[in-house]
Order: sequence, then structure tokens, then C-alpha cells
Amino acid sequence: MARIKIAYNKHATNYDEQIRLLRGRGLVITDENKARECLSDIGYYRLGFYIFPFEVTYPALDNRRRHTIQQGTTMENVVSLYYYDLDLRNILNRYLSRIEVALRTTFVYELSNKYVADPYWFVNPAVVSAQFIADFPGAAYCSIKKKPTIKRHHLKYLGQYAPAWKTMEYMTLGNLEVLYDSLLLDVDKRIISTHFGEPAIATFKSYMTTIREVRNACAHGNVTFGMTLTSGIRVGVACPSFPAHTQQTFHGALRVIDYMLRQVSVNRANDMWDEIYKATAMLYMKSPGLQTLIETQTGIVLPQNMVKKPSLLQKILNRTVKKWLQTCMF
Repeated sequence: MARIKIAYNKHATNYDEQIRLLRGRGLVITDENKARECLSDIGYYRLGFYIFPFEVTYPALDNRRRHTIQQGTTMENVVSLYYYDLDLRNILNRYLSRIEVALRTTFVYELSNKYVADPYWFVNPAVVSAQFIADFPGAAYCSIKKKPTIKRHHLKYLGQYAPAWKTMEYMTLGNLEVLYDSLLLDVDKRIISTHFGEPAIATFKSYMTTIREVRNACAHGNVTFGMTLTSGIRVGVACPSFPAHTQQTFHGALRVIDYMLRQVSVNRANDMWDEIYKATAMLYMKSPGLQTLIETQTGIVLPQNMVKKPSLLQKILNRTVKKWLQTCMF
């Protein structure tokens, strides 16, 4: 049955109205000037994504939802969560870029050397689907051909496309995912997947989808820590099993990111976790009450040596925590 739509009747509000509304829902605001500063910097609508986890009816989004906020929740809690998510996005974005480059390099190297006689194998009907070839000019190459390197290529050489090693340098993760799906031969798909230690084609495809979705969320400033993937991660080498209801969660996505990054560089994977743990520890120093929420939504649990030895934690954070506290809103 079609859902009955209603007229939209909300209107823009000023900062004073927004503060009154938040207080009316139960948010504790002790410093109105700081609250206005946050609303001006972050925006009421965006901040609402970080208030949502503190609602009594969280995570309901249907008619069960009430905007009433859990007793004792402060503006400081909400803003701390916002900045933690910002830190998390910035950290992940750097390391996801490393995975993206490795994926692109693997496609170019492995398949260009297999089809060494055809530099344009990515539009060869014996290699990829007819649909991919038909869509490629509009879906991908229309923007790729505007790149200075590709422009220079076409000024010098004949042909509709630049060779794979030039063209694919500018293909997005989404383009690569579609290309992988469009390869006609399973053996070609497996060349790519086994390079990253995953022999199952469909499972590796779910890894690519996960990497793309998290990368897009990070790049476009979307909420990351509690995101839900559009499709489930398949059981495989990265995730041999899943706790109940975690195949489409950020927790599952982190497991895939960790796995893929370790195929590229174990040192870089360790660096990523060091940065995540530091950001998480700093959050708990500012808002200790957020620990349960973070662990539930992300699966990030601080190492026991950081938890059991506060002096060690302080030593780890000593070089960064002062600067972080100075830049916080509260």
C-alpha cells in the first residue's frame, strides 16, 4: 500500500529558537554563547545527526520516533561526538586512499599484462560487457578526458581512449567497482581478488562496495560512526563470521578496511589503528559517558594496556591532547 504523504509545514528558525527547541527536548545547555557558536559553525540540521543517538527512542526512524533526549545529555556530549566523527572521517580517508590506489594499480598491472597486445582492454568486448562499453563514454570518460594528462594524450595520439594505465588513473572507486563487475571472465575477476587474498569473487565485490561507501561518506562529510551499508558484507577472509546484525554496520566495514589495508601494508594498518585509538581516547577524556555508544556503534575498543594504565594513555596522548582541547568548542 502506498504511503500517505503530508504537507511539509516546518520553517527556518533562528539560533535562539533552536536553543529553546533543544532544551525543550531535554538537551542540557549551560552556555548559550557556546551553543550559538556551535549552531553557527556546524548547523542545526547537521548537529541533529549527532543528537539522534541520544534520543530515548533511538534508533527508531518511523512513527515510533520521539525527539525526547536522554536525561543528562549535554551539548558538550553532542559536540564531542561530532568532532570525533570528523576525526574518524579524516583518519579513514587517508588510509582508504591508500587502498584505492592499490586497487587501481592492481587492475592496471594484472590485466594490462594479461592483455598486453590491447592497451584498451577495458573497452574490449571480449574482456568486458557490452553494457559497460556502451556506458563508459558518458559514465566515466566524459570527465576523465578533461584531465590535463589525458588532453595531452589526445592531442598527440589517435584513438577514442587513452591506454588503461592513463585512463584508469582517473577512474573513481565506483568506476572500478563497475568495471570489476563487468569483467566477462571469472578468471580475470579472481586475478584481482586473489591479489588481495580473497578467492571468492562475490565476497571481494562486497569488499569493494564497502570501501567505496565508506570512502564516499568520508569524502562528503556524512555521518560515519553509525553508518549503515547499503548491502551486507559477505563472509570471507576479512570477516570469517559476523555477530548478529553486523554485516551492514560500520563495525563490519572497519573489519574490511583493516583487512584490505593489511594486504597493502601492515605498518599502515597499524598506523591507522594508532590514530583511531588516540582519537577515541581523547573523546573519552572529554566525554567519558560516550564509551558505550562508541563501542556499540563502531566496535572500537581501546587496547587493555591503554585502559588499565592511565599513565601510559597519558604518555601516548601527551603530544596531541593539549592542542585538541584548545580547539574544541567546549
